[in-house]
Amino acid sequence: MMPEQPPEDKLAHPCFPQPLDSSIKIWRYIDLAKFIWLLENHKLYLSRLDLLRDSHEGAVPLSTVQARNEFYEKHAPSIVEVIPEINRKLRTSVYVSCWCQGNDESEAMWRLYCPDNKGVAIQLNYQGLVDSIAHEPFLHIGCVRYIDYEKDWFPEGNTYYPVMHKRIAFSHEREIRLAKLWMDNYHSGNQPAGISVDWDIERFMEALYIDPHAPDWYKDVVVAVVQKFCPNLGKRIVWSRIRAMPLY
Repeated sequence: MMPEQPPEDKLAHPCFPQPLDSSIKIWRYIDLAKFIWLLENHKLYLSRLDLLRDSHEGAVPLSTVQARNEFYEKHAPSIVEVIPEINRKLRTSVYVSCWCQGNDESEAMWRLYCPDNKGVAIQLNYQGLVDSIAHEPFLHIGCVRYIDYEKDWFPEGNTYYPVMHKRIAFSHEREIRLAKLWMDNYHSGNQPAGISVDWDIERFMEALYIDPHAPDWYKDVVVAVVQKFCPNLGKRIVWSRIRAMPLY
């Protein structure tokens, strides 16, 4: 496989549609341990695609598979059964960081990604996230498309098409995805579970939201952690607005 060439404009990549409003808020819901790692290392962690919780990550729609098989059965029948295995293996060379777009917090995302009620949410805007990875020419960013894998399709010919599509059942995630193809150990089959890129949280983070379901003392823990690793972020720490008490 030929090495990827630096793109002239990452945001024009056909597999990475951009939001209509680049000022829309972007959220990263994570547990405290992952947040401490980010602060200590000043790096953003990208997980290997095939190790994500959804086993359909990197899958191909039925109609795409049918059209592909019909073509190759006529022109190169010997590789029809090989292609699925190639595609499965390619998933081990794609690394992603998953964010949620929306100008308001998501209760569902808090529950999904901070199930022990002791998480935080990093909030910035989309343009800020784009700018924060400008130093990484091969790290792409865009909106995940949600489709019906039994009725819809996307074209073959680009590794990122399967990466940037998911099933409709996941549309509540409103995902913004960072994705990078990293093939250093592809042939050996010894791909790491994750890779990381330099990331300046102090420059780009607008606010740090504390889990709405956390106990009162948890804020003191978050403040202490931030004070130790990045004290300039202290004034950006806020409780989740979901925590507000009801009025009757």
